Amino acid sequence: MSAATRRKINALKKNSAANGTNNGTTTANKLTISPKENTQFLEALKLYEDKKYNKSIKILETLLKKNASFVDALALKCLNLYFQGDKDQAESYCKKALKKINDFNASPICCHILGLYYRNVQDNQSAIKWFQAAMNNGSNNKSIYRDLAVLQSQERDFKGLLESRSLYWQSAMGYRANWTALAIAQDFNKNYKEAVTLLENFEDMARGKLTKAEYYEHNECVMYKNDLMFKAAAAASNTTEGLKKVLANLDAIENEVFDKYALLERKATCLMKLGELKEASKVYRALIKRNPDNFTYYKLLEVSLGCSNDNDLKIRLYEKLSKFYPRSEPPKYIPLTFIEDENLLYETLKEYILPQLKRGVLATFSNIKPLYKSRGTIIPKLVFKIVQDEIYPQLNANEEPETYIWTNYFLAQHYLFLKEFANAQECINKAIEHTPTAIELYIVKGRILKHLGLLDEAAEVVESARKLDLSDRYINNKTVKYYLRANNIDEAVEKVSLFGKMDANEPNSLKDLHLLEASWFIVEQAESYYRLYLLTRKRLVEELKSEATDASLVLRLKYDLVKYKGLSLKRFLAIAKIYKQFELDQLDFHTYCMRKGTARAYMDMIKWTEKIYTLPMYVRAMNGASKIYLDLDENARDKERFELTEMMEFIGSASGSGKNKKKKNNNNKGSMDPSLIKLKREDVLKLIAYDKDNDIFGEKLVSSGTPILDFETNFFNKYFKHQDNNKETCDYSLDFSVHLLKNELALCMGDINQLQRTNTSNDTVSSIIGSTSLLLLQAAKDNENENKIGQTVALKGLSNIGFAVEDEEIKKLSGDGTDCINYLKDKFGITLKSLLFLYQHHKSQLFIPQNILKSYILDYSKDLDPMAKNNILQYELAI
Repeated sequence: MSAATRRKINALKKNSAANGTNNGTTTANKLTISPKENTQFLEALKLYEDKKYNKSIKILETLLKKNASFVDALALKCLNLYFQGDKDQAESYCKKALKKINDFNASPICCHILGLYYRNVQDNQSAIKWFQAAMNNGSNNKSIYRDLAVLQSQERDFKGLLESRSLYWQSAMGYRANWTALAIAQDFNKNYKEAVTLLENFEDMARGKLTKAEYYEHNECVMYKNDLMFKAAAAASNTTEGLKKVLANLDAIENEVFDKYALLERKATCLMKLGELKEASKVYRALIKRNPDNFTYYKLLEVSLGCSNDNDLKIRLYEKLSKFYPRSEPPKYIPLTFIEDENLLYETLKEYILPQLKRGVLATFSNIKPLYKSRGTIIPKLVFKIVQDEIYPQLNANEEPETYIWTNYFLAQHYLFLKEFANAQECINKAIEHTPTAIELYIVKGRILKHLGLLDEAAEVVESARKLDLSDRYINNKTVKYYLRANNIDEAVEKVSLFGKMDANEPNSLKDLHLLEASWFIVEQAESYYRLYLLTRKRLVEELKSEATDASLVLRLKYDLVKYKGLSLKRFLAIAKIYKQFELDQLDFHTYCMRKGTARAYMDMIKWTEKIYTLPMYVRAMNGASKIYLDLDENARDKERFELTEMMEFIGSASGSGKNKKKKNNNNKGSMDPSLIKLKREDVLKLIAYDKDNDIFGEKLVSSGTPILDFETNFFNKYFKHQDNNKETCDYSLDFSVHLLKNELALCMGDINQLQRTNTSNDTVSSIIGSTSLLLLQAAKDNENENKIGQTVALKGLSNIGFAVEDEEIKKLSGDGTDCINYLKDKFGITLKSLLFLYQHHKSQLFIPQNILKSYILDYSKDLDPMAKNNILQYELAI
């Protein structure tokens, strides 16, 4: 039994004792409980504490037989049942207890127990209410305030948090953790001055009494106090005075702070804000001396010296800095980002590249790749000239083998970036012929083949690299990723399992990968399953259209179709579960960071958790899942569309002719081909990702009757909530799609307005505005649409942004689709993304025929590399 659990149980006993009256009886929920019953209840509580749940329940059942309205016993039985694993019965007893309680009018112990139950089922809002009720109803257990504060922190109830932390601090002022926790609560409520005063008071009391073991906590707390002072200065009307106080405090605490980087960075920031640029430059020079590889310090030094916009001064600055720090990267690289004179840029680039190539630095191209993206064609041209003029003439494979290998390796990546695939292959093949044991060469060759659309060949090349070093986890994972991109999931799982943990009876390590939260693998597998679903659906449609239909093949394709779709959605949901766990994991740190005094790290964690649902991996999974959910919704709406129910009808008729055969098949509904039964049993063993999983294939997920609601609940609501502070990056086009399917036309118009506010100068955003406006116009002009208010709002909004809404204008868009395309091109611009967006919604718009839209998509994708073209042809246009 943990100390924390013992404290909770002792607290519960105190609450129970607090319910006693002078005549030896206990009152609970307006019912009189005898001393004997109260003693029995405390005994049951002790048994619960010792995890003897059956014995505890037995006593509670005896009490409830005598008094079925003993809510304390009902609540404790609920908690016992929960920890026994009988969650349904636990919920039932919780409801029984709640029915006998009127407006939180229960004993403190009952309220506390219910709070513990709700906390365990992760219903934090209800737990907060019951913990608060326990205190309001007279509990003298002050530790409830600590539990309450943890949940309020988790739910971001900062106002309630401040009250709870304050009350708990008053009851236990001897612990520094409580002072820090209260200061953090005041920080959340923007009471910076009060927080600073609080921390200063503790410092005054602790001065001269700290032990060596407490130095680190003290250093973190004094630096956090300076953070609060900085925030207070920024929020004050007289910023200058506040910043001077921050600087004075930094000088005072310098010897107490271990994190010198944070101290110097804060000092430089304050000096910059005060306009003391010369002093700030000295601090940045000190920071560069400490860490000469930090690019940020160099850029800030430019600002402090006032030479950000003067290239000549910057060139001289970096010439000096490169002499001071000859082994550092930034002084050599940064000039390449701004030098405009081509001759000087050539010389500087040569000095940067040649030493790396001659030393055989593998990352040479990776180092300059950002320049290829930011500076256009000038960098590739100069790089090629440098290699051709300075290296190739004297390059000898025998005398300088390393230079020969890695120069060809470098050039292969150079040509790959420029999409000159033949030259890239020639260079990488030269390197491999010279040194066939270098793993990195095969990775680049695989990448070239991937961009050529030869995914199977690319996977085999990387697999050959894996065989060169079977103990290298990196190349193993790279091989797995290539197999997944080639839709060869079985090979990928086999390879990834080589480094995974699995029991003797398990065929692979899928469970371990989910336990380890290997999101890179799970999302790649989800996308691979989705691609297989699209390919299977296409093949199934072709088979059904064939005159010589093979019923057994149709059965197998139908099985694969359902399996791939369900597994894809299930894997995407696994990513959502991982990120939900990230959110839940912060719960422990609301107390841990206070005890350890790591307030600054705690604040960083809070900021990070405020944006976890906007991180790239989550967004990638959300976008992948959205395609399946939107497809499920369209299937439910469009009865003429190819559906699983229709497939089953066809399968019945495919095995014979006439109505009798179909009727016979319907009478045997639910039967399955024996070979498929065997296959499914084998797949269960291979595909199970969680213990006690009752939906291994995701069949329940894809058979949901509310796919859009499921998508919002599982993905989009969390994403959209976390975008509140950053509207610029929010995917309003996806929000538009959801609202359009729900026929919420006014909200669709709101999404278009939000897109306009983000960045209409961006060609992609502007073109998406055009596409969404066209789709909304179609819905707003639909006479059968019952949302008349939404139609009115939408038409008014479209008119305000200058979109054609009058009947005469609309007639001009209703030709063969060309006029509509030209209208969008002239007014909003057209991009491949906007055309694909229209294609995904081709059922919702009638202005542009599907075949015309497809021809424009093919035309706009002609400059893409073969892999991207193949993805559009095979998957995007397969919808």
